[in-house]
Amino acid sequence: MKLITVSIVLIACSTVQADYWYGDFTDDRTVVFSNTAVILSFPDIDCSQGVRLPMGTELDITGSSGKDTLPDGMPFYWYEATFEYSGDLCSGYIQGPDLAMTSLALGGDTLFVFTVNGFNPEEQYFIATARIISSDEILAEQVFRPVGSWYEQYPYSYCISGMELPADGFTGIENLIELSFIYEACGYENRDVLFVWTGTDLYMGPDASSMFEAGIFHYNETFVLPSDSGGVENEVIIYGIAERWDEAIEGYVETEKTTATYTWNGEVFE
Repeated sequence: MKLITVSIVLIACSTVQADYWYGDFTDDRTVVFSNTAVILSFPDIDCSQGVRLPMGTELDITGSSGKDTLPDGMPFYWYEATFEYSGDLCSGYIQGPDLAMTSLALGGDTLFVFTVNGFNPEEQYFIATARIISSDEILAEQVFRPVGSWYEQYPYSYCISGMELPADGFTGIENLIELSFIYEACGYENRDVLFVWTGTDLYMGPDASSMFEAGIFHYNETFVLPSDSGGVENEVIIYGIAERWDEAIEGYVETEKTTATYTWNGEVFE
């Protein structure tokens, strides 16, 4: 891909909060995730005309032009998008991995953004990245393997939602973020992952899972934070409840309870 050099500078904004739901963005809006994102005239990775969009640039998503694959085997959708520049409405095509599946405004022009932007062709799993960005700069990031990595034949199939949680009771934490991986079907793990932003560093925290098989079992884990009833300062408590279906009563009965505690030491949960 050849990037055309342009003299304009696009102004990044920080007001959009986006989530990703089965291939679509809530309210048909999101922000640019990648620091190498290019909006193209045509949905083609070999397209020779493109303009780089700064991270955090707000985009209105107007459509999708189908599935494509990056050289590393990463499957993705092309999205048709529009954005405003100097009072003019501009449009083009951009790759899914260059868009934030979820974004949260943390104050000023600082954003928490997340997307699935890589693929391991040898072991057949997706790669995800969570970032803190500001003024087209990556302040911190965490790269990890997301839940449900067996969809190598399709773009990443989970829905993604981000939500800021109260950080009260944690020492040195400015923002506590819950990133949720959602698949509303039997036998699929759903997972909530905590992220901590201290103002200088981004840390990945504990995670809680849930799963169900209709008429067979339920399993659910929930976070208890310091600000919750029963919460403890600088601790995340995870309660798990397993239930199975009992034909005799035609209902679920509890089979197991679990408790795990993670203590925030100022840098990591231990």
